[in-house]
Amino acid sequence: MVRPRPTVVAGVLQRVVDQALRDGVRLDAMRRAARLPPALTGDPGRRVEFDHLIDLWTYLGHTLDDPSLPLRVAQAAVIEDLHVLGFAMMTAPSVRDALDTIARFGALLTDSGRWEVTETARRVHLRWYRMRPLTLGHRLSNETAVAQGLGCLRRIAGADVTPVEVTFRHSAPPRRAGHSAFFDCSVRFDAPHDGLSFHREILDAEPPSANRTLWEYLCGSAKALSEQLAPRSVVDAVQQEIVRELSSASGGIPSLPCVARVLGTTERTLRRRLEAEGTSFRRLVEDVRRERAGSLLRGEAASVTEVALQLGFSDTTAFSHACRRWFGSAPRALRGSLRAAAEPDPSLPR
Repeated sequence: MVRPRPTVVAGVLQRVVDQALRDGVRLDAMRRAARLPPALTGDPGRRVEFDHLIDLWTYLGHTLDDPSLPLRVAQAAVIEDLHVLGFAMMTAPSVRDALDTIARFGALLTDSGRWEVTETARRVHLRWYRMRPLTLGHRLSNETAVAQGLGCLRRIAGADVTPVEVTFRHSAPPRRAGHSAFFDCSVRFDAPHDGLSFHREILDAEPPSANRTLWEYLCGSAKALSEQLAPRSVVDAVQQEIVRELSSASGGIPSLPCVARVLGTTERTLRRRLEAEGTSFRRLVEDVRRERAGSLLRGEAASVTEVALQLGFSDTTAFSHACRRWFGSAPRALRGSLRAAAEPDPSLPR
């Protein structure tokens, strides 16, 4: 069974193109590099392949070499650009309801990842989960998603809303002044997840445009639109649950029954659906751990022991055996080769 490629609303791609044009990048060059569709404007619900967005970000990352580019794309966006999803968030009775809205209907923008809201005694965490390798294009796209999440929240709850902390899974860019200025808080890289953390009190704030009746109507429209989308691959859904569990405070590898329960199905049905897509739960756990091992070892914040624990290994010996099986080398040797490979290629266009 061929897995459907994740898609993204064309307007998301158009906002990146618009900012690049303002920065002097030629449209024909972007079209060649990212195989852009002939027209991106017109139908606000039109969806294009997610690979176009990643290819565009990769090209711009090499061409402009500007770590603040994702933040400037986010600053240029407005919540009204999100159409029914944006208006539903604006009319939500509380910030809690607005965050719940983006978590429920975020697939209206892209089904390449998802938002999740979790609460603790003092904090609320808005986290962006996307099970993709942390290539240059994916890193820039993830930064834009998190920055736009804050932009939407500032539009809903006030321009002075400031996170307690912002985290990214990838390593820090060489220049970070733009990140400090935009987020106005601690920004931590090489973290277990991408997302924003706030004081819990923000959840009870009432947006200026709050209108429960209109919000409920718009949520109904968003639900209907969501149901029209192509079903998400069960493989993507399971991978994202594995990533979420690995990134949680408790850590550990989720069980098949646990994931089936979260996805609203039975263990037997989930196993059968995975077999229909040519894989198994055990293989997906292995794939996710391997991908995250490479991402975490590429960074500098976590030691090899900490990486092993984050991936659910009981000790570094078990982790070392897994790395040799996955990559053919021990964790420390792999870390050195991954960092060397991440160095920019001087032959690439600037």
